[in-house]
Amino acid sequence: MTECAPLKGIRREMTREMFEDLAALQCEIPEILGYVGTTEEKLARWCRRAYRMPLEEALFMLRQDGLIEIRRAGFDQLKKSATLIQQQFNRFLSARPDSGKEEARSLAREIFSLEDPGEGALQALYEE
Repeated sequence: MTECAPLKGIRREMTREMFEDLAALQCEIPEILGYVGTTEEKLARWCRRAYRMPLEEALFMLRQDGLIEIRRAGFDQLKKSATLIQQQFNRFLSARPDSGKEEARSLAREIFSLEDPGEGALQALYEE
């Protein structure tokens, strides 16, 4: 696109880059007007010269950059969290199982596998 002169407001001049940054930050029209110090009519005329489209359409289009950045940041954070969760999961998997539980399970299997245990066989199972 052709270069467009900056929009001169009471507070500051706004370039295309500044407008695109404000749009990516999801700024509303009144916020942009207050930041630059201009009227909506001047901003709309400047936007039509700079982007060859109405202010609302240009703002909607440029806001998508910010939404994509938000999604990208969330995805990056999710990847970092997934790594942490996987590390914790692996830590618990590598822990040795509680030997008391395993002994109790094997004792229960032995008891239930006996059909008619004699008193000596039961006494041998319960001895420690």
